[in-house]
Amino acid sequence: MNVVSTGSKQTQLHDLAPGVQVREIVEARSPERVAELLKHAMAAQSSVVPFGGKHSLATGHRSDPAQYGLDLTGLRGLIAYEPADLTMSVWAGTTMAEIQAELGASGQELPLDVPYPDSTTIGGLVATGFAGPRRLRSGSLRDLLIGCAFVRGDGMTAKAGGMVVKNVSGFEIPRFLHGSWGALAVLTSVNLKVTPRPRADGSVIASFPDLSSAAEACLALIAAEPAVESCVALRGGHGVAVASRAVGRAAAVKETLASFANALGDAREFLDGDSSIGFWKELVERFSEAPQTLAMAIGARPRDVVALAAGVDALVTNIEGAELMVSPGLGTIRVATPLAELDAGKFVRELASLAIEHGATYVLESAPPALRSIVPPWGSSPDGLELMQSVKREFDPAAILNPGRLFI
Repeated sequence: MNVVSTGSKQTQLHDLAPGVQVREIVEARSPERVAELLKHAMAAQSSVVPFGGKHSLATGHRSDPAQYGLDLTGLRGLIAYEPADLTMSVWAGTTMAEIQAELGASGQELPLDVPYPDSTTIGGLVATGFAGPRRLRSGSLRDLLIGCAFVRGDGMTAKAGGMVVKNVSGFEIPRFLHGSWGALAVLTSVNLKVTPRPRADGSVIASFPDLSSAAEACLALIAAEPAVESCVALRGGHGVAVASRAVGRAAAVKETLASFANALGDAREFLDGDSSIGFWKELVERFSEAPQTLAMAIGARPRDVVALAAGVDALVTNIEGAELMVSPGLGTIRVATPLAELDAGKFVRELASLAIEHGATYVLESAPPALRSIVPPWGSSPDGLELMQSVKREFDPAAILNPGRLFI
């Protein structure tokens, strides 16, 4: 903690993440406690930063220290679970590892690869809109949301959706809050559609001479193989490769992997079971927020992603430790570089300029506070900004939730 002077009185600042500080941390173990704090904060015009596992807190604009850090990790556990209906409801502070363990006992899962599942909370995943490589075939968390409970910035509690997949009452509100980065409301619980856990999981890793040919191979494989669960082109310490994944029944997965290997050519490695699962978990963690890493996510139209990836590859080729993950089927490129190995200011400007030149969007997901002032961390202002700002005023009239973090 740092100590700063506020007039004649000294206040300790709690560091939640690099450049993210609060004066007081309040624990919430019930929705009522969340509502109580937000009502108080609105009346006092005090800013609030909600948090769970403290991941991705440093994404976004730099902001002044907030009055309150709202710790939601005590709001955890199972509320309801209906294995026969493939639905569950959990408190927002429940970790992904806890959810998968509960589902696994009934042979079910949430089909997501997330970084640091032991500390990453479901509320944080919904708030940040995280989507991993499995989105290609299994969709994102947004597709699995069927309901939620939340507290608006004015302290009003509300619910939307339900525990029935076909229930359309308020169905879009949970999806609306997905990716809102805690700037509209504080999620207290979520209702989810779950899926049967595949009996087998396998991956093929194939070497390629350059990133462009690897990305093209991904597109060809996705077009030819409907069973592709994930498919990415990678540049890292072991050169350039394509990693493709299949899940399902054991015999079908074995046959599919053989087809992948035949299509990709130089297959250097086959992974199955826990080895395959572990590979993809470690992969998403390599591109997640870390103290000494610059990480950027770029989104482009799938038809443009190969050319854009080639340009990004040219920027990182001579940077030791730099890694790229290109998902041509999703139109995404993720870049991770160690800060010690580059002129960070120059590099982030070049990356941002390249994305804009190709009509792509970007988010600077991991960077020291100083770098988040060099380029707009959320990229260019989105279309419909005035509408987004009006929604912010409706949900959070006093603008106390994560003030200044987003572009609204």
